[in-house]
Order: sequence, then structure tokens, then C-alpha cells
Amino acid sequence: MQHDETIFQRLVTMLRDEFGAALLGALATGSRIHGQPGPTSDLDVHVVIDRPRRRRRNIVLGGIEIELFINPPFQIRRYFDDGGSDLHMFAFGRAIYDPHGLIAGLQAEAHARWEAGPPPIADGDRWRYRYSPADILRDLEDVAGIDEASATLLVARLVDELVATHYQLHRRWLPKPKHRLADLERWDPQAARLARAALAGQSYGARRAASEQLAAHVLAPLGGLMPLEWQNDWEQLQPPTE
Repeated sequence: MQHDETIFQRLVTMLRDEFGAALLGALATGSRIHGQPGPTSDLDVHVVIDRPRRRRRNIVLGGIEIELFINPPFQIRRYFDDGGSDLHMFAFGRAIYDPHGLIAGLQAEAHARWEAGPPPIADGDRWRYRYSPADILRDLEDVAGIDEASATLLVARLVDELVATHYQLHRRWLPKPKHRLADLERWDPQAARLARAALAGQSYGARRAASEQLAAHVLAPLGGLMPLEWQNDWEQLQPPTE
């Protein structure tokens, strides 16, 4: 968009005035960059500085909301280690100021990590992914027919956890919540159908049944829901030093 190009120029000028030689680069991302903006779409801009500090800031230029993420390079690489949104931003964003080629290098790192997918669930953590959904389903039994609002909240939490687990088990990065079900539909229509039925079924019984079916579908590679009786392996603890 021509309007966005003007905004980029104004923004870079503002950043150069503020940071001077400490400004190493800037990268823009978000739906306005990827060509699918909505009525409230803003611009996300990573600002890379040669200073050991960070800041978040929101500004408005030309009527466009701009969210600034200001960090040194080493902190951005720490965000990469956590995966998620920052990794996606750099993997698919657009450099709008890169005098030293630093942004291009960070983008190459991010893209390689993105293509590799998230790490697998560690063997020692697999029980957690089975236990939490089982616990939520038991809580649903407690509020069934008594507190519909609490039941709705629990179902939403359960579906959110199960969908996140499904993505991790299949080594896929989790999209933003507003895109999550549509993305899931593309690679696992059955899981998406069950998730939608759990969240928007016509009756509590139908939503509960869909929730249980989704749990069985997602957790099958881990052995299903955790039974009432179970134990994990011993974990060694380090006693406090005197």
C-alpha cells in the first residue's frame, strides 16, 4: 500500500532521530504486510537497537496504530528460543530499514527455525498433557446443570489446551487464536469439527460429548486421557545449601 510506504518513511525518520547510530534496523509485520488487513489492523514493528534494554510502545502515524517492539539483537534471539509470534514476525516480516544487513540475518535465522517446527514434547512432560484435560473434564462434571457460565469457561479452556497440544504433537506452530480453527480445518478437519462443536454446540450434552471426543482424538498418541490412578517417574531434587 502506498499509504503504508509513506508511514514507513516517517517511522524510520522518527526512529533515526531518536536512536541515531544505535538504530540497527526495523522490520514490519502483521496483516497489513501479508495482505489480509481487517478494519482494526495495526502495524507491528520490531525495532533493533544497539543498547542492552527493551521497551514496548504504541504510536499512531497517519491514522495507523503502530506497535513497536524495541530490543537489542541478543534479546530477539532469546525470543526466537521461545518460538511463537516473534519467530513468525521475523520469518515472514518485511525489513523497512536494514543498513547493516542485520535484519536479513535475523530473518534467515527465524525462517530456518520456523521450518524446523516446534520441539517435540519431552518424555518427562507427556503426563502433563494428559492430566490437565482429564482434570478439566472432571470439573465439568461438578458444574454440569448447576453453573452454565462456568461450564462454558471450562469447555473453552479445554478446547484451547487440546488444540495447542495437537499442534505441538504434530510439530506445527500455533497460529493466533482468531486464525486457529480455520488453520486447523486445513490439516485436520475432524479436529476442527469437534472443536467447533464443543465451543458452539446446541446443548451442553452435545458440547461435553464433542469435548471428550476431541480429547480422545488429540491425546491418542500420548495414550489418551490420564486415568484416575497414575504415577510419574521419580524426579531428583536439589536440597537447599546451608
